[in-house]
Amino acid sequence: MIFRHRFLVIWFVLWLTACNAPVTTPTAATIPAASTPTSVTAEPSALSTSTVLPSGPVIVIDSTQARPFPRQLLGTNVPAWLNPMRLGDETFISRTADLGLSLLRMPGGSWSNAYAWADCETGGEGCYWPWAAKPSDFLRFARAVNAEMIWTVSINGSAQEAAALVAFFNGSVDDERPLGVDARGRDWLTVGHWARLRAETGNPTPFPVRYWEIGNEVYGAKRDVGSNCAEWGWEDVWTCDPDEYLHGATVNGITYDGYLAFYDAMKAVDPSIQIGAVGVEKPDEWRNWGNRVIAGAGEKIDFYVVHYYPYFQPPENPAGALQQPQRSWSTTMADLQAAFNRYSGRQIPVAVTEYNLVAFQDADNGQLMRRAVNMLFIADTIGQMATNGVTIANQWDLANGRAYNGTDYGLLDADTFEPNPAYYALQLWSRFGDELLTTQTPFDPAQTLSVYAGRRTDGTLTLLAINKTAQPQTAIVVIPAGQWRVTTTVVQASDLLAESVTLDVRDNGMTIEESANYEYTFAPYTLTLLTFTKP
Repeated sequence: MIFRHRFLVIWFVLWLTACNAPVTTPTAATIPAASTPTSVTAEPSALSTSTVLPSGPVIVIDSTQARPFPRQLLGTNVPAWLNPMRLGDETFISRTADLGLSLLRMPGGSWSNAYAWADCETGGEGCYWPWAAKPSDFLRFARAVNAEMIWTVSINGSAQEAAALVAFFNGSVDDERPLGVDARGRDWLTVGHWARLRAETGNPTPFPVRYWEIGNEVYGAKRDVGSNCAEWGWEDVWTCDPDEYLHGATVNGITYDGYLAFYDAMKAVDPSIQIGAVGVEKPDEWRNWGNRVIAGAGEKIDFYVVHYYPYFQPPENPAGALQQPQRSWSTTMADLQAAFNRYSGRQIPVAVTEYNLVAFQDADNGQLMRRAVNMLFIADTIGQMATNGVTIANQWDLANGRAYNGTDYGLLDADTFEPNPAYYALQLWSRFGDELLTTQTPFDPAQTLSVYAGRRTDGTLTLLAINKTAQPQTAIVVIPAGQWRVTTTVVQASDLLAESVTLDVRDNGMTIEESANYEYTFAPYTLTLLTFTKP
């Protein structure tokens, strides 16, 4: 939504310092095939017949049922208005790196539809925000925090312009394949031309960007684009029609390329990249947008993009907001999978490239997004996305700046770089592991205690628990038989509206013996990570 940042443009325009950051190269990943979600609640029969469950509330970790935990769920957005000064700041880099993120979405939501990347990189007249971060700034930042990038190309640009950006990040300096002349008469030269521009910024080797999406929230075009667009539309794009989005059109004498032209031009530069199309949560809404995009794109859609903000106006009861992840994700994914089956005949990976609690920052007068309630909401949202088969997710956003009403989307304060409570939700999930295990739990996950079990590659087991109540919750945690050393990481708030939280990391100095039963009390309003390692 463009409202997420428009208030901050004047504020940030004064900060114009550019600087470099140390670089490391992330490991590229591919999108796993979409799978039918399975429950994370194991039936008792899934356990060993020799397992004897103690009396009282019991949480059972079943290590015999596992599936991959997609690390691409641990993502956020890095908007261009953070500018080179922030992206090069050592404290900002350090605190971002400590999050353990896997995927950074750039260059910034609605800004993506107006971001003329080539002019911004070279200082051309077409760059609307010459003070903002350039592609080379984003590249250095991603390397410094050891994360991959997902880039949203401007649907207002041309297919050749997008192909040139693929060449900038992924291309070789000696690749002289021509990119062609776009419909507006601009010659986009060769792959090597843009790769050499990257090299001139201090990045001689490619930085492969594997994930791309074409446009941001195009269905929300402003009313003046066409009579069928929403009166309260917010996106500065040339269409709100899904067929035009796919195939392009000539509007007011200007020829615009559609998604399919972008797809072909970008894949011609690097066939290994993954390209996503703009979708909606409910595929039959917005003039049947999602169903028409799924059907019209055919095989030329590598992932389907949705954005998730459950509240346009803040909830009256913050505790009620914590029920949303459990209530919504199974239905959302079931609806999408039905649409994929009907209109595509295959399951398409789902990428949630923006999510947070409230859609419009200026409506969050209770400042819920920078309070403890949002930490618990985001933690459970990640868990439910993993459980229900989402493959990519990017929280909105890493740092944003406070709105006039005092709220803030950001994980980090844009001025002080101090973490907001939601920061710790992603940080604890980054320590969760590489596999999602099944659990058996007696607690109501929507209202009381939500739990997720994981396993790291070295065999370490984890249990991430979210206590949504003002009461301590005690349970016996049952893990596979053997000896385990226990470490606890607890992030606690005094109440749901707390603006700060406490972090406690503790090696309990104890070893669970062969019974593998561990009694633990989850304190009120906490995010707890129990780690079980072999001594």
